[in-house]
Amino acid sequence: MSERVAFYPPEAQKEMIERMADRQGMTVSEYCVAALDMQLARDVRSERISKTELEQHLDEMEQAVLDEIATTFSPSTDEEEFYEVALWDLLGTNHSSEAQADALANASDRLDTGLEKLHQREEDT
Repeated sequence: MSERVAFYPPEAQKEMIERMADRQGMTVSEYCVAALDMQLARDVRSERISKTELEQHLDEMEQAVLDEIATTFSPSTDEEEFYEVALWDLLGTNHSSEAQADALANASDRLDTGLEKLHQREEDT
């Protein structure tokens, strides 16, 4: 059962509706009903998203990922200290060339060991 619904758009909008309906091979009524169906679908979808707070959850997930990336690529103060120690071992003027060569050879292992201990400490807390 169909009921009549009337609306009064401005003349320019009425002409555009008529042109678009004609391009789609529809009557003005069919075109308006299709346009209203699309708008209703958007409104219902928006309402569902609001009810489930999906958008908020997506924003929180995005922020968590961004925080994790920032943490991964930003050395902590402890990591910076390990870098400083490794550099000191390499560049220290009080060491013989053999000691500097040893520091150079072992700096990566020392740094990795220190970082592993740091990450283990973070996991334990």
